[in-house]
Amino acid sequence: MFLPWFLLLFLKTSAIEVSNSTNNNITVICQREHEYDDLDPRTVMGKWKVVELYLHLRKEGVNTYKSCPIITLWETDDFPRSTYGPSTENQLFHVQHINAKFRQEYRHLRLLWDEAGETIEYALYFRNDSAGYWQVLDGQNGTITNRSTYQQFSGSVQVLKAVNDHLLLSFCQEGTATAPAQLYSVLFSRNPGTMPRWEIDSVHTLLQNKKLSVASRRMVCGNSADKPYGMVFSMLTCLLAYLIRMS
Repeated sequence: MFLPWFLLLFLKTSAIEVSNSTNNNITVICQREHEYDDLDPRTVMGKWKVVELYLHLRKEGVNTYKSCPIITLWETDDFPRSTYGPSTENQLFHVQHINAKFRQEYRHLRLLWDEAGETIEYALYFRNDSAGYWQVLDGQNGTITNRSTYQQFSGSVQVLKAVNDHLLLSFCQEGTATAPAQLYSVLFSRNPGTMPRWEIDSVHTLLQNKKLSVASRRMVCGNSADKPYGMVFSMLTCLLAYLIRMS
């Protein structure tokens, strides 16, 4: 059975074999939200490190991995090489007209997932009036896609949260007769080692409010969300010891 793309990477780095519980019988409806319709794409461009992955259609509990996936987002002027619409007598003019209209109404993104040199590259597009809702434009490229077990993703990517230091994306694909449903979210951070526990908890609350379970999740990239609390505790302990000695 095919595995979603992110599972292929984590199975490789963790040496754990897990069967895919996602199947064609699961009904997934990819609902489009509008909270980030006015998103400035420039604010989310660049490199992000994965903090946690939330597997909304799986039951595997909470696991920690040493792998450190990184994504890079950038905007590009590249557009598809297909002939849109029905053929006409003046097909070249027709294609040029549709391409021009596409450029006026849509923009094009690339998302590169990189984990220890293993890559997947997405071609995405979005309307100018819905900048937080990205749709897959074409099939993925990269070293991972060469594997026989790779399942192409043809759904949508939606921005659920975008702030200065972290980004939450939801990947959704409705099931078909030939491809299983996929539904998972990924939390990214510019500096994952400094992301406090309360911020991660707020992401969990956000997902749960949207009826997206966080019971199955994978913490990666040396996720040290508990460190800020640990550091505060250590500082308070040292201060208390010092005050006791001074008394």
